[in-house]
Amino acid sequence: MNNPGQHRATVRPGNGPTRCQGVSGFTLIELLVTIGIGVVLMLVAAPSLVQFRKNAQLSDAVSNFILATGTAKSAALKSGREAYVVRNDNTLGWQSGWFVFVDNDWDQQYTAGTDELVLKHDAISSDITITTPGTTALSAGYLLFSGSGFPKTKTGAVGNGTLVMALPDPNGRSSSIVVDTAGRVRSCKTGSAGCTAS
Repeated sequence: MNNPGQHRATVRPGNGPTRCQGVSGFTLIELLVTIGIGVVLMLVAAPSLVQFRKNAQLSDAVSNFILATGTAKSAALKSGREAYVVRNDNTLGWQSGWFVFVDNDWDQQYTAGTDELVLKHDAISSDITITTPGTTALSAGYLLFSGSGFPKTKTGAVGNGTLVMALPDPNGRSSSIVVDTAGRVRSCKTGSAGCTAS
C-alpha cells in the first residue's frame, strides 16, 4: 500500500533508458544489385561519351583551322606579302596538322630563318578524316592569301575551295570549311544548302 505522503514517479515516453538500436546498412544482395545497375548504366552511357568526345575533337579541329586561315589573312594584310596555311607533312596530308607562315623571300615555300612562322598546329585526332573536294589549292596542300587578303593559287588564279572534316562513324558529323573568292572563311554542315565554295 502506498504511503499517502509519497508521490508516484511519472514515466513519460522518451524519458526512459535508451535502448541500443540496430546499425542499418547494405546487405550483400543490395550491394550486388547496386553494382549491377551501375555497370548497366555505364554500358549504356559509354558509347554516348565516346561520341561526345569525338564531336568535341571535330569542333576543335574545325575551329583551329578557321583560326589559322584568319591568322594567315591578317598576316598577309599586315605585311603586304603572301601568307600561307600549309600541311605539316605532304605525305600524311592535312591530318598531320598545319602551320602559317609569311613568305618573306617570295619563293612560295617555307624557308626556316627567312620566312616568318606565325602559327603551328599539331596533328589532329585519327578519328577525323579530311578531304578536299575538287582540284583547288587546298587539295594541293596549301591556302595562300595575297597581300590584299584574297585567296590565290601559286599560279595567280583564284584560290577558293572547300576542306571537309568528318567523323567516319555511321552517325558521325561532317563539317565543311569553305573559303570563298573574297577570302571569307566559314564552316557549315556538309551537304546543307549553300555549303559550297563560291
